[in-house]
Amino acid sequence: MSPQKRIVVTGASGLIGKALCRSLRTQGHTVVPIRWRYLELTPALLQSLEGADAIIHLAGTPIVRRWTKTAQREISDSRVAATRALSQALAQLQKKPACFIAMSGINRYGFSRPHEQLTEDSTVSTAGFLGQLCADWEAATQPAQAAGIRTINLRTGIVLAASGGALAQMLTPFKLGLGGPIGSGKQQLSWIQLEDLVTLISWLLETPELQGPVNAVAPNPLSQIEFARALAAHLHRPCFLPLPAWAVKGLWGQMGQETLLADLAVYPQRALHHGFKFRTPDLTAALQLALSE
Repeated sequence: MSPQKRIVVTGASGLIGKALCRSLRTQGHTVVPIRWRYLELTPALLQSLEGADAIIHLAGTPIVRRWTKTAQREISDSRVAATRALSQALAQLQKKPACFIAMSGINRYGFSRPHEQLTEDSTVSTAGFLGQLCADWEAATQPAQAAGIRTINLRTGIVLAASGGALAQMLTPFKLGLGGPIGSGKQQLSWIQLEDLVTLISWLLETPELQGPVNAVAPNPLSQIEFARALAAHLHRPCFLPLPAWAVKGLWGQMGQETLLADLAVYPQRALHHGFKFRTPDLTAALQLALSE
């Protein structure tokens, strides 16, 4: 076991944060969950950051909703403004953390890259709201990087867990036998099981040679129709009721186009190259683990 660390976690009450904090405490680390209004860096917050060995920044308001101008501003502020303020605070500390892990997303590659295998070496894109958001989100960590803090931008795909996120929202229609492909079903979907994501974050804390972008996805992206069929088979339900692209755009607008209809086959090249082992690299095993929670 690695030496005990004092680890500050933002977004500790969310799906990923709860699982991560539980895992870190089990490993013997001291976890300090912090909450703050993301534009107010108080003396108490600075004090809680001082002397931490690592900072894991997961906080952000929900993305899955209609993107009105107000919603877009809230989403951006809760990620970009918050990350910039936190990064600037870390740069000012007397004893800086050795590692700063900040969430990002695979939409750093855009939202439609058919027939491409995307790795950390692929060209990035600011296409769409999420593409620009992820670009700004990662740029907001620059003050910490400039201060010499090892900074990781965790480009995360769909996180599979029955307790929340996209999979939890899919379960009801599929259990009712109303599941099926979304859009053409051909678009590639990049995912990661929650426990693998938690393990990856812990592993990154102990892998000092890694910094910059890291794709937090399983090594086996697959088409949306393959995903739908696998989920239906696991639940012993049919998979025949499609949700056409026009309906997705009508129900959710731009959000639906950039998430449900996104076409991104992303691979965790850097994690695999440095020896990370996925517990559930294939979807069947991932669904079995997620739905046994």
